[in-house]
Amino acid sequence: MDVRFIGKGRGWFQGVNISYYNDFIAFSVEPYWLSSVNDSSAVISRVGAFSVLNDNQIKPQGEFLNSGFREVQFYLHYKGLGVGISNASLWWGPGIHNSLTMSNNTVGFPHYTFGTIRELRLWKLGFNMRITLSKLNELESPNATYYSAITGLFSYHGNTGISFGFCRNYLSGGVDIGIPWEMNDAMNLILEDLYLGDKKDLYYTQNLGIPDAGVYNWDPWDQVLSAFVTIINPVSGFVAYFEVARGDHAVSKTDLLTVPDHDTVSMFGVRKYGFFNNPNLLLVFEYTRLLISFDHIYRSTGGFGGYEWYDYNTFEGRRWAAHSGYDSDDFLLMFGYLGDKWAFIPGFNYERHGVVNVRVPEVKMEFRLDTRYKYKGFWFNLYYEYQHEQHLGFTKDNVYLDEATGLRFTNTIMLGVEKTLIF
Repeated sequence: MDVRFIGKGRGWFQGVNISYYNDFIAFSVEPYWLSSVNDSSAVISRVGAFSVLNDNQIKPQGEFLNSGFREVQFYLHYKGLGVGISNASLWWGPGIHNSLTMSNNTVGFPHYTFGTIRELRLWKLGFNMRITLSKLNELESPNATYYSAITGLFSYHGNTGISFGFCRNYLSGGVDIGIPWEMNDAMNLILEDLYLGDKKDLYYTQNLGIPDAGVYNWDPWDQVLSAFVTIINPVSGFVAYFEVARGDHAVSKTDLLTVPDHDTVSMFGVRKYGFFNNPNLLLVFEYTRLLISFDHIYRSTGGFGGYEWYDYNTFEGRRWAAHSGYDSDDFLLMFGYLGDKWAFIPGFNYERHGVVNVRVPEVKMEFRLDTRYKYKGFWFNLYYEYQHEQHLGFTKDNVYLDEATGLRFTNTIMLGVEKTLIF
């Protein structure tokens, strides 16, 4: 939820977003102010990749105040192509609850970008592509860590629309390879060969003293490849999508085909607008599967987002991709009314952590209600959420699966007012 972390008890957030766009310049800035009572609450003890779940206490207990710029963006562009600098949260992929590669679950990190800043159209064809580069800490090589990514989206806008997207991203640096590692090196990674076997002679793929690196030299970086497809039928209001991503760097095409599910995760979903022939009724279904691949028993794996030396793919204590994280799955179902003047959307969310890796996984069941009403240009929002959680902190091996241990019940109410001014 980006900068809007509010602990137990009362909290307050306010912000003003100012945006400007013309033929050559685009920018936005959003100063914010946040306060939270952040009362004392139970601390759930977890280790490793499970220590950075969203209920992790990222602020010390006690009241705190935060202020700053939630978003600052500046782009120079011409006819849809541009370069820019930004700290805005990003979202890549077709999901609305989760993304396998990039979401707004954490604070937006400063980054450079160049490519398209809007879809380029030729007849019924659409095209988007950009490169994103970021230095994630203030350290110098070899401890400096970089994030680099190339993303693309190719679309056909017909009676039935279809889009194909991809993302290749790397976490690099933070490992001593004997020579400095800089941002330009990080950018080159996303343009290099796909298979590790084709890169075994490059200077950064040396074994680095690791005795079990295998026949090919070891790649110290963390690569994620993802691809997705979205199908849209505007007449029926039907949207379906599927995304798959692989966190393991395959040695060769043979390696990829032999164990295609190794460190492979997926997500699929359906949205239906105009349910029961009512244009304002909406149905949403989405399922995200981030389970450890079952071949981990004979082939070592860090798991998707499970590498300690990259802080488990987190920034400021939160994951930037799917929030349920390592060895988890996440199910969302919503059905309600979405109109121009008001909305009433109940939902149910079921989430598990440590599904394969732990005998008794953590379970979170969440019931939510999102209501909104528009009056004289103001949107008044009321959001309620009830969470029922079991087996928190993971239970001992002698606890039966159907025993309710490690219980926690949480009620959250959020009230909001929004107003858009256009000059």
